[in-house]
This record gives sequence, C-alpha cells and structure tokens, in this order.
Amino acid sequence: MKKNVLVISYFFPPLGGPGVQRVQKFVKYLPEFGWNPLILTVKNVEYIAYDESLLKEIENTEIFRSESLDPMRILYLLESFRPKKTQRIYHKIAENKKRFWRDIFPVDSKIGWLPFALGKGKHIFRTYKIDAIYTTVGPYSDAVLGYLLAKKFGVPLVVDYRDLWKGKPDISYFSRLHKKFSENLEKKILQFAAKIVMNTQFSRQKITKLFPQIKKGKFTVIYNGWDKDDFPANFRKKKNKNIIFTYTGGFYGERTPKFLVQAINELISENKLSPNLEFRFIGNYFAEIKDILQKVRKPEIIKILPQVSHRESIEKLLESDFLLLFIAKKNSEIVIPAKVFEYLEARRPILAMIPSCGEAAKIISENNAGLISEIDDIHAIKKNILKLSEFKKSEEADLYHLTTNDYEKYERKFLTGKLAEILDKVNGKN
Repeated sequence: MKKNVLVISYFFPPLGGPGVQRVQKFVKYLPEFGWNPLILTVKNVEYIAYDESLLKEIENTEIFRSESLDPMRILYLLESFRPKKTQRIYHKIAENKKRFWRDIFPVDSKIGWLPFALGKGKHIFRTYKIDAIYTTVGPYSDAVLGYLLAKKFGVPLVVDYRDLWKGKPDISYFSRLHKKFSENLEKKILQFAAKIVMNTQFSRQKITKLFPQIKKGKFTVIYNGWDKDDFPANFRKKKNKNIIFTYTGGFYGERTPKFLVQAINELISENKLSPNLEFRFIGNYFAEIKDILQKVRKPEIIKILPQVSHRESIEKLLESDFLLLFIAKKNSEIVIPAKVFEYLEARRPILAMIPSCGEAAKIISENNAGLISEIDDIHAIKKNILKLSEFKKSEEADLYHLTTNDYEKYERKFLTGKLAEILDKVNGKN
C-alpha cells in the first residue's frame, strides 16, 4: 500500500519553467516508488510562463489550491478586470521595482500565502494519513509552511533546496531586521528537518559551511535532470541552411545576453561572422531583455520566439546545431540551471557563458559537451562562436560531442527513485 507524502510547492503547474519542472517530475514518478503525492499549492497567480501540458502528465494527482494575499495572486486578480489585449502588468514592472516588493516582506513576498495554505494543510491532515512532508525552496515560505505543519502533526520533513536561502548569490534584504529574522528562521527549520536535499554538490558544500551546527549527514544531493518522455523517440532534424544557436529560458539579475550581443556586433564589424548564423531566444522576455537583443547590428540573425510547452522546447533544442547557456559571474559557482541536463541529452554542443570554476562548467567539461567562457569575456565568446561555426562548416560538429556518453544518472525517473529512498528512510521503512 502506498504511503502519502504532502508536497508543498507554491510554484506548480499550470505555471511553467525549470523551477516548476523539478517538483512536477518528482510528482510524476513518485507513485512508481510506493509514494502517493498530495499537492498543496496556490490558486492561479500572475507569472512569466505557463505550461498546461505539465498538468496532463500528472492528471491523476490530487491537487489542493489555496487562496493567497501575495503580490502575484493579487496581480492575477487585477488582470481579470483589465482588457485582455493590454500588456500584462507583470511584464511592464521594472526589475528594481520587483526586487523592492520581494524584499519588503518578512521571509519573502509569498508570505501572504502562508495563513491560507496553513489552513488548507490542516484540512489535508484531517482528511488523509500523511506519512511525510516534502517542501521545495524557493519560495522560502514553502519551507516555513512545511515546518509548521510537520511540527504540529509530528511527521518527518524533507526540505528540497532548488535555490539557497542564506547564501543565495543574488539575495538581498530590506533591512538588517529582515535578514536576521530570515536567517534565524532558516536555522530553526534546518535543525528540525529530517533530511535536506540540495540540487548541486557546490550548494551542499556551501550550506554546510553556512550552518556548521547542522549535521552533515542530513544533507544529500539530487541533481535536476531530463525526462525520457520529453524526448521524441524518432526525431529527425530538419535540414536548414542556417547554423542555429538556441537558448531556452529567462534572464534575471546579472544573467544577461548583453555580452553575447556585444561579441556578435564586434564579429559583424570585423566581417568575421558567418552570414547564415541564427541566434534563437525562446521565452517570455521583459522589455529590457528585448531591448538588449535588438541592439544587434544585423537584426535578422536574432529570433525572439514566445514561450512554448516544455516538450516543444525540447524539439527546438534538437532542431538546433548549438545551445546557449548563461550564468551570472558573481558568486554563481553553485548554480546549475536545470536546462543543462536537457542540453546534455539533446547532444548538441554548448556555447557556455558561465563561471569557469563553477559546477556547471565542471559537468560540461567532464562530458566534453561544449566551449566555456565567462559571461563577460567578449574576446573568448567571439573565439568560441567562430570555433563552433567552423566545426559546423566542416561537418565535424558531431565529432565534437561524445554522443556515446551515458546520462542515465540524470534521468528524472532515476532521480525520483533517490527521493523515494529518502522518504522511505525518514518514514522508518528502511
């Protein structure tokens, strides 16, 4: 008989994006390992990306959605009163204003969800026998909710860090009081948790240094990954005269395409850029990112495509010759975007603009999967674009990537098995 795990995740389908997919894939495969997931999430909120197809993969899962008074929920309700053809408020708000609204609240801007979700969680416990709680971070309010419910009902808590809390590279606080309150709360949650899951080895090393009083045995790593079901079995690449570089996903903070655009413009000025290059960016981008991308001197080589479903995004990767990867330079050695593992399985060489000493660079280098430069090293970016272009022209691109590499250890079902083992252990099954 399956055991029940309460999965707490503010970000959940129909919302889209890599942060959503980690928990959604766990939910998809947990039943195959003896665990029945019950989802506690928020009602519809305003967000950068939506993907209804993710819900279809878990259509038999019971999902509980609660009300909220957080800014994203309020924006969603406001949009229902505005003309549908008007640009949505969320897309018009500048990043610095978003940061203000994120920082002004204690814990994070989703704290307005907490009282409603807490009431819904208590209802779930009164209705079902819950054997464990799994909560995903961020937002950090998820961890607070999991802690309060686990403490009240006496069940083991597993905290899964998609992003660090203390120690997050781009974290900021409205005041010293906000900072102290958050750090003390995180420490209390970690001390209480039965197990703490990190999504990179570097993150695990960092958090154990930040909280030396927490036993190291509590921490384990489960990477993000790729799902076999997302990759077409008999995909055939269409013939295209252009050499296609593709990026899927968003930009935020210091993760920016501006240095790539500068490199492209310099190659154009030097008359070194192949005339048949095409750079595709797939996602719902804010105005400031579109402005950067449109500053290229040959506008026709930049294609900005709207957000597509996750499986369609995989097809876009497979249609490409090369894949683009960006990671901010400052304090981002711990960061591995979830797309890295799908890039590996797509088996297309990666033009990576990332910290050379980071864990993402380590994985790409070990698998001979791409060329690496710092995000702001324009000279190296130019050199790598030219090198990849020459590989393609000489039809050596396939030789560049070791297509025999085995990436099964990053497959979502295999990774979910590791999470199930943790749930079994904290529940006393093993």
